[in-house]
Amino acid sequence: MRGVVTVLVVAGTIAWTLPEWYVGLAGALVGLLLELTAAQAGLALGAVLFGLRITHVIIGIGGELRSWTLTHRRVVLRTIPVLATIGITCLKPGVRRRTVLTGAVAVALCAALAAAAWLTTGSAFGKGLALAATACFLLQLVPAEQAGHTSLGWFVFALPRLTGRRLAELEARPRVLAGMDAYQRGDLDEAERVHAELVRDHPDLITVAGLKVVTSCARERYLDALQTVIALNGRQDLGTRELALIMATTAGITALAVEAGQFPAEVGLETARGMLDDAYAAGYPKHRANGTLAVMALVEGDTAKARQLAGHAAAASENALGRAEELITIARAWMADGDNAKAREFAAEAHELAGWSPRVAATRARLEIS
Repeated sequence: MRGVVTVLVVAGTIAWTLPEWYVGLAGALVGLLLELTAAQAGLALGAVLFGLRITHVIIGIGGELRSWTLTHRRVVLRTIPVLATIGITCLKPGVRRRTVLTGAVAVALCAALAAAAWLTTGSAFGKGLALAATACFLLQLVPAEQAGHTSLGWFVFALPRLTGRRLAELEARPRVLAGMDAYQRGDLDEAERVHAELVRDHPDLITVAGLKVVTSCARERYLDALQTVIALNGRQDLGTRELALIMATTAGITALAVEAGQFPAEVGLETARGMLDDAYAAGYPKHRANGTLAVMALVEGDTAKARQLAGHAAAASENALGRAEELITIARAWMADGDNAKAREFAAEAHELAGWSPRVAATRARLEIS
């Protein structure tokens, strides 16, 4: 649908702005960027107003220029400062109401911008601006929930009608988040305690199983984590988005299990590749698999590829632990090439971000011995 809308906006802009079509297209590009930015700004404003947590703020596109890792938030500034992306989650009861209201704020801000754009149609630039902004706004109203994208329309039109397990997943999020917070700071005993409480009340929730998966991985019990996540694959109540995330997670854990020597490489790597292919087919964004692919390349001895992929994953990371894990992959790739001095640089930053992580600690210990 996005491709069709883009073609229509380009064709409509050219036809409406002749002979200054190039000025009109410039306006259309600006209108698109403004509308996308307004959507994220609206979500940020709604999150502040209605008690949601902003988990990450990524400003710009391209490589990472600077980053700041706070207690519960990661802020990244990239080389080309256009567009922005934020992540939100809920800390308090009443998750659906708070999230719907947050989406409504974003919709209102986008609608206001699209309406204001029509006041500029006296010029070719303004015509392109108005067309693109309006088309982008209308497209965002279409309810869509995918592995890498959730539209404003889903927040406002689909979320209020959510029932059953999907609604229970949403309303249990504050308790799950408490466990995830403990995991992120390395308090695995607390994370497991929260999981034990949650599993008594909500044994069928995917997010509760996810908390068990991450704590098992943090304990380096990768086969236990695999058992948990593989059991989810057989469920009949999963949507396409959930399946995509589960298959990508299975691939990631399998790669780590192979790296740790807990799973045969000849079987594990093929399994991981198959899972990733299925995840892509279900809509999982390929760039989000860079960390998994980096570990696989490292296992196969392609250290240059491992560093490149892990570098991309580190630049796109949304939390401190995620970045630390990617940096350790880079450090291990340098170690495999015999450059321990370079490896220590990356291991030192990873230690600052998540020194408790077994992968981080084990790598630093090896470097200290060497």
